[in-house]
Amino acid sequence: MNRLGLILQRVQNTFNRNVDQYARGLGLTGMQMLIIEYLASLTGQRTIYQKDIEHEFNIRKSTATNILHLMEQRDLIIREVDQQDTRFKAVRLTAKAVKLKEQITTYFINSEEETARILGDQTKLELMENLQKLDQTLAEK
Repeated sequence: MNRLGLILQRVQNTFNRNVDQYARGLGLTGMQMLIIEYLASLTGQRTIYQKDIEHEFNIRKSTATNILHLMEQRDLIIREVDQQDTRFKAVRLTAKAVKLKEQITTYFINSEEETARILGDQTKLELMENLQKLDQTLAEK
């Protein structure tokens, strides 16, 4: 079948399998790797809350809660009551997760470079722009 949705699903499954395989070598899941990279990229710039993670990865609150709870149990993150607004808990990386940051970032950089080699820089950029447009439009429905 040549339907866009099916092709997108297959590509996403392949990406997820590759990330999960690498993550297992670090004792993580693919989603934990993504969250560590996200938090590391914003450390020192602003406070990150669970809502930010839900939005960034387009996941439900219950899913984010479960993932973050497991990451907390594995000493990868700390959730602390925010000083400005006690209704929220800030999410921060632990020293253990920070030690993994370089390996995780290197993996994602290499993955992006491989995609650019396969598609070409311009095609990759256009694909990303078109997929973001599609995501935004479909999310508004």
